[in-house]
Order: sequence, then C-alpha cells, then structure tokens
Amino acid sequence: MKPLKKRKKVTILFIIFLISIIVISLNIYSKPVSAVLVDYSRLNQVTPDVYMEPDLQDTIKEELLNYVQASVARISDVFGDRDSYPYLIYVELQKFIRRYAENSTGQTYYYPWKNYIVIGPRGFNENVISHEFTHAELRDRLHNKNKVPVWFDEGLAAMIDGRFSNNEAIWNQITNDGKSPIDFDLLDSHKVFNYGTIEASNNYYLSCHEVTRWFTIVGKSGLLKLINELNHGGNFKDQYKLIEFESNK
Repeated sequence: MKPLKKRKKVTILFIIFLISIIVISLNIYSKPVSAVLVDYSRLNQVTPDVYMEPDLQDTIKEELLNYVQASVARISDVFGDRDSYPYLIYVELQKFIRRYAENSTGQTYYYPWKNYIVIGPRGFNENVISHEFTHAELRDRLHNKNKVPVWFDEGLAAMIDGRFSNNEAIWNQITNDGKSPIDFDLLDSHKVFNYGTIEASNNYYLSCHEVTRWFTIVGKSGLLKLINELNHGGNFKDQYKLIEFESNK
C-alpha cells in the first residue's frame, strides 16, 4: 500500500506542477495567446482577416479597411502578389491594448500557421500597417527568417512604410557624407531597433537608406531572387552583393 500511496502523491504533485507551469505560461504569454484566440473573442470580424474592437464607429471601420487595402497595394508593388494573409487586430481602449499588445502602436506575433498583427491608436495609419505587413510577407516567403539580418528586415519594412523618406539626409549626417562607413553587422539585433531612443531611430534611417539604395538597383526581381537563393541555401552577404553586381551590368 505504501508504494501505491507514494506513487499517487508523486502523480498529484506532478499534476500540480504541470498546472502551475501552464498558468504561469498563460500569464507570461497572455497577449500573443489572446491574439491567437481572436476568433473566440469579443472583437468584431469585419473581413476574414481583419478584427476590430467592438462598438467602434463605422467610419473607423471604413478607414481601417482603406489602410489595409493601401498597405496591400504597397506590398504588391515590392513583392508582387502577396503570399501572407496575417490577421490584423485593431484595438483602441486600454483594456484591449493591455490584452493584445505591449504598446499602442503596432506589433506582430509570428507563428508557423499564421501571423497576428496588433495595431493600436498610435499605429492607426497606412505606414505602420504597411510596415507590419512587410515583416509578415518576408517571413512567409523565407523558409528560415534568420537567413536575413535584422537590419535588412527592418530596412525593407521602413522603405515600404514611408515614414523614413528623409533617410538620405540622416545617412549623410551620420556617415559624414559617406566618408565613415556603417558596420551593418552591428545592426543585426532586434535590441538596436527598440523604439524610444535616438540610436534606434537612426538605425531605422540607416537601414532604410541601404535597403532603398539596393532595391533601386535590383528591383522586385532582385528581391525575389535574393529570397529564392536564400531558400536554396545561399548566404545573405554573398547573394546581396552578387545580385547588385549582376543588376549593374
């Protein structure tokens, strides 16, 4: 009887431990979990891929859908027909922002089966939505998102979103008109793009300038070729330079 009681006690302790882990995990990852479960939430589904906070005016809904349509057009201009169809979740009230996001601008949760973009009132515009759509599109096309450095990912999104149009002036200022080269290896980290610092802002401008320069030379076909080569085992640095070289012939 004693071994049986001991096994029962161990089983109960294990179940308690497992439940504790689940509760802690749900608490830590409550925001992305809420996004994943948006189909079962109080949010209104206005299109198959767009959700919005309930009780918002119809004018907000129309404006949101216009931003989405314009953002999709921007993606198509750079990539061609899009591959990604992320869920877009728009929320305004703090109680909903706290449930779905870390900030009131925008962020994306990436999963193998779907990407979930959450937009707050500060990101309620075509630029931010285009930025997040770009991240989702690039990740859906790449077999391994780590094949591209962070600066390229952010630079491409910044180029498409349009908020960094004066990137050349910032580039010239920081690089002393190109005399001081930028070591982009130092920008291969999400930390250096965290919002809220001048350094992070400058890194977006620098990355935007470099990707814009490169894309102006290689165009849509060059970008798609880069993605294809990376998906077939190519090295980013080698292919990035080679595609530019071939496009300049």
